[in-house]
Amino acid sequence: MGKAAVSYLDEKGGSRIDAIYQALFKAIMAQELKPGTKLSEESIGALFSVSRTIVRAALNRLHTESLVEFRQNRGAFVASTTPDEARQVFEARNAIEREIFHRLAATITDKQLATLKQHLEDEHTVGAHDHARAILLSGEFHLLAAHMARNEVLAGFLKSLISRTSLILAQHSTHQESDCSVDEHEEILEALHARDSNAAAAAIVKHLQQVFERANIGQPKRTERNLSEILARYA
Repeated sequence: MGKAAVSYLDEKGGSRIDAIYQALFKAIMAQELKPGTKLSEESIGALFSVSRTIVRAALNRLHTESLVEFRQNRGAFVASTTPDEARQVFEARNAIEREIFHRLAATITDKQLATLKQHLEDEHTVGAHDHARAILLSGEFHLLAAHMARNEVLAGFLKSLISRTSLILAQHSTHQESDCSVDEHEEILEALHARDSNAAAAAIVKHLQQVFERANIGQPKRTERNLSEILARYA
C-alpha cells in the first residue's frame, strides 16, 4: 500500500475517532452519560459504523482526560468521583477562576462584554426547553471568559476541571434546580461590566460555592439511560 493510501486511511480513521470522542465528550459534559455508565465498544461501534479499534482509540483519549476509566476484564466506563475528589475539583476551580475573572475585569472590552451578554441570552432561551444544551452553554460561559483573559494555560486547566465538574454534577446532583444558574452568571457579568476586579472575583467564587452546595454530594444516583439513545443525539 502506498504512502498516499496510508495517509488517507489515517486521516479517515482519525476523523472517526474524533467524531466518537466529541459525541462522548459532549454527552458527558451535558451530564447525559452519568458516572458508572458502561461504554460498550460494540454498541458505540455499531452506532458509528466503525471497528472496535477506532472506538477504543476514542475511549483512550477520554481516559487521558480522566473522563473514562477502564476496569479489568469489564471494559470502559464513564469515570466516577468520590466526595473528596469533588471538593478538590471545586477548590481548584475557585483558585483558577478567581484569578481569571480578576484579570478579565481589568482588560475586558465592550465587544467581549457584548459576546458574553449574547451568550447569557442564549442560555436563557435554550434553558426553557433543552436542559442538556443549557448545561453545555453554561460550561462554555466559563471557558469563553477564560480565553478572553488571555491565559491559555489557565484556560486549559479550567477546561479539564469543567469536564470533571460535569461528572460530579451528573453523579450527585438531583437537578431540582439548575446546577449553574444564569442569574448568577448575570451577576458575574455585571461585575465585569463595571470593570471591578474584586467584585468579579468575589462573584465567581460565590457562584462556584452555590453550584457546589446544589450538587448534593453523596446523594443517590439517578436512573440509568440507554447508551445508544443518549449518543444518537451527538452522533
